Amino acid sequence: MAIAAFTLTSCSGSGEKASGSAATSNQQQGATGKSNEFVGANFTMTYPEILVKETYKSDNTINATNKDGDVKMDATFGEMPCKPEDFGKYSDNLKIVNKDYTPQAPKIDGNIMTMKFVKDDKAQTQFSVFIDEKAGVAGKFEYPLSKAEQVEELIMPMLKSIKKK
Repeated sequence: MAIAAFTLTSCSGSGEKASGSAATSNQQQGATGKSNEFVGANFTMTYPEILVKETYKSDNTINATNKDGDVKMDATFGEMPCKPEDFGKYSDNLKIVNKDYTPQAPKIDGNIMTMKFVKDDKAQTQFSVFIDEKAGVAGKFEYPLSKAEQVEELIMPMLKSIKKK
């Protein structure tokens, strides 16, 4: 199995590579049903139960997929987070990086920005979570449009579960 490190697009358009050693993952009962918990060196996160297979994990990164492999999530901690006042610039950079996809307007909920992109029968929702001046988590969900309603309702609860250690 090939493992690739996720590259974050920062507010300025530069990248930051994720690295580190293995972290722990525990199955737990969440407030809205069963979920999985990622406990890394710098952050914790509860991610949806449908993501049953971890495809990569380090101190700062978790990648997971559903049993069919058509729903994928990655989340990576960074020490140079995108601040909420820079979410507009960040979304402009995401449009450049995802130029083959049709973007939808970014959605901002306090310190969380999500932005959906669509291409043919595929969708992805990019996200950035600002924790503090030296802590943030960015990543994305990839999924078929046929599962958009099911997947999209899981994203915000996951993002709101992110906590700095």
